[in-house]
Amino acid sequence: MEIDDVLSSWVTQFADRLTYLAYTHVRNQATAEDIVQESFIKAMKSLGQLKQVENPLPWLMRIVINECHATKRKSWCKRVLFMEKDNAILSAEDMYLARSQDRELYQAILSLDGKYRVPIILFYFEDLPVKDIALAMNLESGTVRTRLHRGRNQLMEILEGRYRRDGRSANSES
Repeated sequence: MEIDDVLSSWVTQFADRLTYLAYTHVRNQATAEDIVQESFIKAMKSLGQLKQVENPLPWLMRIVINECHATKRKSWCKRVLFMEKDNAILSAEDMYLARSQDRELYQAILSLDGKYRVPIILFYFEDLPVKDIALAMNLESGTVRTRLHRGRNQLMEILEGRYRRDGRSANSES
């Protein structure tokens, strides 16, 4: 298979998933799409480093995660603009999720530290096995399982805290 065919196949198969992964890091749709494009370029340049030709997704995810980290390391002005919702224009995805019934869960997941948020998203939303998440994040499988466990515990605490606060505020108004 030629390089152009490989790239075309990867874009068709993985672009949406990789964009979603990038979005969970930078929380800006346009930036996430740029990161994925850059990641595909880097992947094509370093195609010889791909060890699992039959399953390139973890390798591509690792490249996307590295690109996200590089984007975050850029000048502090850009980081502030990407991270402050008040300064950013809401994407269509943000508007949909704001109205969705799963808004609280989505917000709770986004409030997790990245080391817990990324494995949770990859495991539950991307249906990746622990082994592939470990490969994508350059971690041991045991570390991924630990982060999933701790991330789930933090999510429970966040959501339970919100329900307790909501319950108290409703009782205090009566």
